Amino acid sequence: MKGPNKPDSVVSLLALTVAILPALANAQEETSQPSKRERATATEELLVVGQSLDSLLNSDDLERKQANDLDDIFSGLSSVLVGGSVGAAQKIYVRNLGEDTLNIMVDGATQSGVTYHHTGRVTIEPELLKQVRVQVGAGDATNGPGALGGAIRFETKDPEDLLGSRDFGAMLKTGYFSNTGGTKNSVTAYGRLNNTFSAMASYVISDQDNMEDAEGNDLTGTNSEQTLGFAKVVGDLGAGHRVSLSHERLNEEGEKLMRPEWGEGPNNPLRELEFERKTSTLNYQWDAPGNKAVLLEANLYQTDFDIYRAFDNYTSAVETQGLTLSNLSEVGQHKLEYGVDYRDDEVTADEADDAAPFRETSDVVGVFVQDHYQATDKLLLSLGTRYDRFSAEDKENERFTDEGFSPNVGFAYSATRRLTFSGGYAEALRGVETNDGFKLFGTTNDPDLEAERAKNIEFGVDYEIGRFLFDAGIHDVTIENAIGNALPWSRHYENLGDLESEGYTLGLTYNGQRLYSKWTFLDTSAKINGEEVTRYAYGYLGTTTGDTLSIDTSYQIMNGLDAGWIATLVEGVDDIFVVSAGATIDKPGYGVHDFYLHWEPSAVPKLTATLTVKNAFDKQYLDHGSIENFTHLAGYEGVVGYPAPGRDVRLSLALRF
Repeated sequence: MKGPNKPDSVVSLLALTVAILPALANAQEETSQPSKRERATATEELLVVGQSLDSLLNSDDLERKQANDLDDIFSGLSSVLVGGSVGAAQKIYVRNLGEDTLNIMVDGATQSGVTYHHTGRVTIEPELLKQVRVQVGAGDATNGPGALGGAIRFETKDPEDLLGSRDFGAMLKTGYFSNTGGTKNSVTAYGRLNNTFSAMASYVISDQDNMEDAEGNDLTGTNSEQTLGFAKVVGDLGAGHRVSLSHERLNEEGEKLMRPEWGEGPNNPLRELEFERKTSTLNYQWDAPGNKAVLLEANLYQTDFDIYRAFDNYTSAVETQGLTLSNLSEVGQHKLEYGVDYRDDEVTADEADDAAPFRETSDVVGVFVQDHYQATDKLLLSLGTRYDRFSAEDKENERFTDEGFSPNVGFAYSATRRLTFSGGYAEALRGVETNDGFKLFGTTNDPDLEAERAKNIEFGVDYEIGRFLFDAGIHDVTIENAIGNALPWSRHYENLGDLESEGYTLGLTYNGQRLYSKWTFLDTSAKINGEEVTRYAYGYLGTTTGDTLSIDTSYQIMNGLDAGWIATLVEGVDDIFVVSAGATIDKPGYGVHDFYLHWEPSAVPKLTATLTVKNAFDKQYLDHGSIENFTHLAGYEGVVGYPAPGRDVRLSLALRF
């Protein structure tokens, strides 16, 4: 039951929305030149398939936020929650469904498999990102196999994104973080090698001390030393042929708590922990000149993610290889995308020098087709499906095979020029896959494990009045036969039952010449067999959050100078009954506000400066994506996540040559 501790600011801000935005709009100076914020902004577009909100973040959005980790990347997006204070342990939730239900890709390379359940499965450097797209909920057949709760696509920059009209260039960037006394420095070089090839290389180094919470307490084990090397070569071969090859290597090490996502305690000592992720990707595209039936794309990738724990000489590694081949054909009013994809995962774990470590493997091969049909000027239809065959072998040599179709259908109907209705139904299938590497030595699977299947229903409406856009949507997702550890916490995996997420969104956006403001309210739940999901009990499957109001506002003070405000206001949730603990817990609400100034001085056109104040009012809170607070229960005294960091003043300077 949701408690009465909803922040008063949620109610007052909702009440003031309609009054504030028109007043600011009337006060702003009209100009014929669109602002930088209007040209490049975080947008949410209603898709046909699955009717999910498709959030798009570009490099300008990440720069103005001074994004340093996953939480920074997705701040201001109500549909995405990142839990955890420690970057290496952060986990992503989309409408309360966890990483284990998502397809997460970097330049098309799927980041699958789990190395260590107390850390995150995704590590990404925001500095290199061109854009991030979030597909919320099971939907389009092109999202890949097993996208039960949605898909997240990270796309890195190309040399052409940095070069402009120049043949060669470089960028030096430095940043300071007051909360950790940390620094982040990078150098990037890029250039055209000839008329065919261009290339870029980047090196980023970050050194952060321990964070402090809003009460001034040192958060032991949150320090890190991180280095990143990235290189990409792109070739425009002529006649519509394009190829790119990239390689990224990310290293992080430091004294972390043995369970990095938990708070400090007697059963959670400080230990050395090392992470390394390597991703290599080869992409090919042929956009046949004058032939709308051929837009061929091929993607080949390999990802290796390793974690090493020095105190017990234990290591866990995930190796993923994959291939996607697709074509887009425009025939009449149809846009038809079809193709095949394949992925192979291997997880190994044991002492670092063991010649025969524990090993699990899985693979999936699929074919897919997706059609977008403009039936009339007002009606857009979408119809698609994919067929996947999953196979896996666990460390006990138990074999699992699952296969089936994942259909989807949707529509978008423009009743008037300003009013659009949309809706859809989509399914997604996921068979048995590899388990958590750090638990392999004791993991067992129920021999009768069945595949999971998501069924997603969405409806939405958009109404535009001048520069205002009102939107609303409802969603109902059921993941049948959800796979997780048997309760209470164990290393035995079985079908737990049905995982359900349902709720609604309300949005109001103003997009003016100088002012941009988007307010989104999300009410969603996640339950398994009627029990509200908790991070501690159900691991990667999901979490429970209070109603959330996200605000993303920016104003162009003058050409080259933008100011912004990003706020997240979350209602508290009381009396969550945790079956495995036989008791209830509370999740208090919180409100967090970030402010920034982004300056591109005309006197020094190659210089960019950004000042950001994170958690400006120094709010002490435990975010709803972290391990919940069980410390009031006997036997659970050490079970609680770390509080969020307190106020952090960040300054970054970038100079281009």
